[in-house]
Amino acid sequence: MPGGTSKTAEYVALFRAIESSRPEEERLFSDPYADCFLDGKLKLGARLARNRIGRRLVCSYVDRNWPGSRPSVSVRTRLIDDAVRSAIADGAIQMAILGAGYDTRAHRLGADPALKVFELDQPPTQERKKARLLAQTGSLQENVTYVPFDLLDEGVGKPLEMAGFKRGTPSVCVWEGVLSYLTPEAVDQTIEWVTSACASGSRLVFTYIDVALLERGGSSQPPWSAQVARVGEPFRFGLDPDTLDDFLGTRGLRKCWDVSTAEAIRDEPLITGRSDAPDFYRVAEAEVTADR
Repeated sequence: MPGGTSKTAEYVALFRAIESSRPEEERLFSDPYADCFLDGKLKLGARLARNRIGRRLVCSYVDRNWPGSRPSVSVRTRLIDDAVRSAIADGAIQMAILGAGYDTRAHRLGADPALKVFELDQPPTQERKKARLLAQTGSLQENVTYVPFDLLDEGVGKPLEMAGFKRGTPSVCVWEGVLSYLTPEAVDQTIEWVTSACASGSRLVFTYIDVALLERGGSSQPPWSAQVARVGEPFRFGLDPDTLDDFLGTRGLRKCWDVSTAEAIRDEPLITGRSDAPDFYRVAEAEVTADR
């Protein structure tokens, strides 16, 4: 959000805090840092969710007002967590989080501290994140470099490389909850940097909106798309799942997998609100090809 911290990032942190409050055998992931980014009603909601009755009430309220958003965030977080772990196991030694928001994967996935992590975001959100983490943990991780930038004003390449990102190195790039807010030019510019700067076999894990949602417009869009627009972060860009292979292929990437949050959550019977998870919100992974 220009000039201030990202409100959507705070809602995402709330949804992650709610999921993390579920019993260990039921939850999709654990993010013990999520609630430190919350204030006011969002903080209260996260606290209420720490017991089963309170969690049921909070989930009911959230799902009534933003149907499908909470379970979608939960399942996309799990999908991306798994993809990042796999990329690291396959040899990635750098991770770039493009538009990091309140992402805490550098803290909670238990990766080797030798992994170099670069978090890019707009300064207001990034500074708030650092202050909250410092207050909770007492220190910031030495392997994490915070890179302030504005994706709409400058490409990711120059800030990342000035911060120490090494070209030609096996890497994993996470692009979660960002692509749909960008212009087509910013999307292409970012992908061009990923394919030119990262070694062959590097991974790009990203979320996107099915372009059909944007083409429908108006009242056919879900209530929470209007909510994000009201806080200054409207959906701008989408992709067609049917032509994603070609879109990526012409840009030096090979699709590994692509799934909607509705499809991904079908096998999670303990997740409340899963029937509202949308088929237009998608998570995908691509690999940098050798013949780019």
